[in-house]
Amino acid sequence: MRRVSWSTYVLLSLALVGCPGGNSPADAGPPDATTSGDDDAATPIDAAQTPIDASTPIDAAMPDGGTTPTGSTAAPPAEIVRTGTGGFLLRGTVLAPDGPIVDGEVLIVGDSITCVADDCSASPSADTVTIIDTHATISAGLIDAHNHATYDFLPEWVPADMALFGNRYEWRADDDYRAHVEPEARLESWGSGDPRNRQHMCAALRYAELRSVIHGTTTMMGQAPDRQCAQGLVRSAEHAHGLGTNTMRTTISGACESAMNDAARVSIVSAFRAGDATRHAVHMGEGYTGGGAATDPTRELDCYAGRHRYTTSLLFDTDGTPFGAALFIHAVPFDDDDLIESMGAGAHFVWSPSSNILLYGRTAPIGRMLELGLPVALGPDWTVSGSDEVLSEMRFALEWAAAEGVAQVTPEALVEMATLGGADAVDLGAHIGRLAPGLRADVVVFGRVASSDPYLAVTDSRAADVRLVMIDGRAYYGDLALEDATAFNGSCDTIDACGASKFLCAAGTTEAATAGAETVDEIESLLRNYLETGWLQDPDGTGPLAPEPRAFVLDGDDLAPLIDCSL
Repeated sequence: MRRVSWSTYVLLSLALVGCPGGNSPADAGPPDATTSGDDDAATPIDAAQTPIDASTPIDAAMPDGGTTPTGSTAAPPAEIVRTGTGGFLLRGTVLAPDGPIVDGEVLIVGDSITCVADDCSASPSADTVTIIDTHATISAGLIDAHNHATYDFLPEWVPADMALFGNRYEWRADDDYRAHVEPEARLESWGSGDPRNRQHMCAALRYAELRSVIHGTTTMMGQAPDRQCAQGLVRSAEHAHGLGTNTMRTTISGACESAMNDAARVSIVSAFRAGDATRHAVHMGEGYTGGGAATDPTRELDCYAGRHRYTTSLLFDTDGTPFGAALFIHAVPFDDDDLIESMGAGAHFVWSPSSNILLYGRTAPIGRMLELGLPVALGPDWTVSGSDEVLSEMRFALEWAAAEGVAQVTPEALVEMATLGGADAVDLGAHIGRLAPGLRADVVVFGRVASSDPYLAVTDSRAADVRLVMIDGRAYYGDLALEDATAFNGSCDTIDACGASKFLCAAGTTEAATAGAETVDEIESLLRNYLETGWLQDPDGTGPLAPEPRAFVLDGDDLAPLIDCSL
């Protein structure tokens, strides 16, 4: 969370025990939600049913009870040892698949990693590439396995009186929430709405990508809709990732909603059998109680397995063979039986703790999931109720785990979730997620070091600490002193990352850039103007556009920052 740390949130939530967790019908959804008309009425949820456990002292999370680094130190500035051609040799503490290599090397030739070792000097091309002594920590690029990128220009939505909800269907029906996300909803109005929306949709997607790169994320799942203007920077796990055929399917609706009825499952099962879909991302168990037949998060695994509401299983084929394609996002109410069944079906999971805690006061049984060896990735969800980006989500997770005594959540576990775990979750583990020869050179240098636990260098890092971000061996963000030697092109912006000067390559990085909004300033200005002026609307669907715009609840000052220096 951005405005309060986990420990502060514990105190706030204790004061709310007994407050209602939502007063909207649970069967309702957002204006474009797909629901059926035969669902049972919702039961109001009371946050007192399961208060947040605050038995651990609030200062247990970190030495000062806040979010300051816990065990790493800032690394000395990077040094360009030699300027060469064709690639890069990075020196530093390497977070390799088999464990950290202190004083290790990563050799990048073209778009791929060709060597990860103590010494790569004997490798082909090592004698011609640019050599950079990072003096820092070298990691595979972070993978955001769950986000809703078109919302990520919006600030955090805090429910009235910090109320908690029982499930996703309650807050989606909340009038304040609907007003808060109205700017994004208008971006979806391609037909009768403001003709500017196509441009603003592209700007919103680009804005989310830039924030991701700034914080070390190189791949994101959640950049739908598929637009050319969002192709060419952060990899899209669902669309133009440049790693072969796209085999990801995503269903935003819950597993019991009519959008996933038996008729809709025919094509999904067919794609599973043909190998055309190897991952099916679905919001699963987002909440813990309440709702009708279509909106009860505790029955959604039954729905997915064809035991409740529908009869077609998306876990197992008719002969009992597991499809191995399920990617379950959230899984808040899962118990041991659910986890073991999911494990037998080859399911993957995405953990989004900050959003879960803000909305429901609880999250998935992550300790048990890690004990069982389930494959888990990490995703901040969106800026509306989750963390702004993956690094902040890691810090939130560590604070929460320390306060709750969940020992399985360590810096190493979180880095694995955000690299190899994320790559496997979106079925791109053969290409990205590890520093290994033959994989694509999606590499991030974090400008911190930690001798006691090298993974702390990642979890302690902020945008100012991100020293270099490479995707396919091309640098898009990093220390200003490294720009000339590494930058993707000559059209990069200079930005201030909380006192650290950085280069950020935005212009010329997509196949079809947003007209008039390529640089960081242009993208920000377009979105600020959009929030300031509202939207134009065809009054009756047949006449000209209304001469006066409609106002949003938010304005330009509410634009979520690319970098939040308060974190």
